[in-house]
Amino acid sequence: MSTPDIQTVLKRIHEILRRHPGDSADWLDSVIERYPEDEPGFYQALNSKRMWGGAGSIANQALADNPGMDKTVWHEEIRQFRELMIELGNHLRERGNAYPDISSWLLAFSNWNQSGV
Repeated sequence: MSTPDIQTVLKRIHEILRRHPGDSADWLDSVIERYPEDEPGFYQALNSKRMWGGAGSIANQALADNPGMDKTVWHEEIRQFRELMIELGNHLRERGNAYPDISSWLLAFSNWNQSGV
């Protein structure tokens, strides 16, 4: 997957995060703006604890509480979020030197989506 494709994935993730409480959407927006002027910094941010660590990370938004959306819409949005994060994580692993928690998140996202959680 190319970096322009990842830009599209990130923009879709950003759209979802805008409906979540907190500053995750703002942080991701600042990361997206780094490319192409600072490609190493762009990828460093995508491989960071803020993106893939535990509580407070972007990946952890898959466990966020519904902010009051229709239950069916919320469920579909979280499923899409997980799919997008899987695409991003796979891209980062293909590039090498990926954040250590990515593999665990990808497995969890895949399992959750397959089970319909």
